[in-house]
Amino acid sequence: MRLSDLSEIKAGREPVLMAGEAPAVARALTIEEGDLIVGARGAETVVCVANDAILGAFISVDLYLVRPNRAIVDPQFLAAFLEQPSTQMIFTVNKQGTSLSRLPKEALENIQVPVPSMPSQRRIAELAQSVQEENRLLKRLAELKSFFGREAVARAIRATDAHHHFNGDRT
Repeated sequence: MRLSDLSEIKAGREPVLMAGEAPAVARALTIEEGDLIVGARGAETVVCVANDAILGAFISVDLYLVRPNRAIVDPQFLAAFLEQPSTQMIFTVNKQGTSLSRLPKEALENIQVPVPSMPSQRRIAELAQSVQEENRLLKRLAELKSFFGREAVARAIRATDAHHHFNGDRT
């Protein structure tokens, strides 16, 4: 799984994962249900919870695999916490490099995560998922509105084009 795949998942699409040999590194883990994938590079630190489309895949060097202890923290709650502006700011401050900044593993490992009761975590996670879904729907609605607006203008132009033709020599 690559950083671009993470962006596809965040946009609500299924990524087309690269196929190849399994990593020869002993520490290479496959993605399991409840795992978080965190982008190590870029201006924003993208976070997502593994879905069915990526289970069993391996992550690339531009990603971190976070396997939360599900007895202590809900993966969706942890993702919501990592996506908070205050947490993202901590990540931004800790990034290294100029052209394509990288979040050091230690910055992710050292983040202080509040751990409310499991029912509270689940309610917060559900709220965060509702907000994300609403944002996805609003973005899609804006795309469709823009498309249909352009289409309406194009149809109006075609309708008038049938009756009048512009000649560059006349004003």
